[in-house]
Amino acid sequence: MKDKVPDNFMLDFAVSREQTNEKGEKMYIQTRMAQYAEELWELLKKDNTFVYMCGLKGMEKVINDIMVLLAAKDGNNTYL
Repeated sequence: MKDKVPDNFMLDFAVSREQTNEKGEKMYIQTRMAQYAEELWELLKKDNTFVYMCGLKGMEKVINDIMVLLAAKDGNNTYL
């Protein structure tokens, strides 16, 4: 997909068993999302943005917490 639309596609991974963050700890989705926080929020505000995340049950709370923080920083109360 990236070959077909390089300016409209981004793929990244957070694999806790294989990757580490800047502190040398396991890499989790919340850390990866924090690395792209500003860019991610700008993309999420667009109608044509689609995000796919998979992981363990319970991960959705962490994702929601991140979205709430990003929305609040932008003055958007939609996610609160």
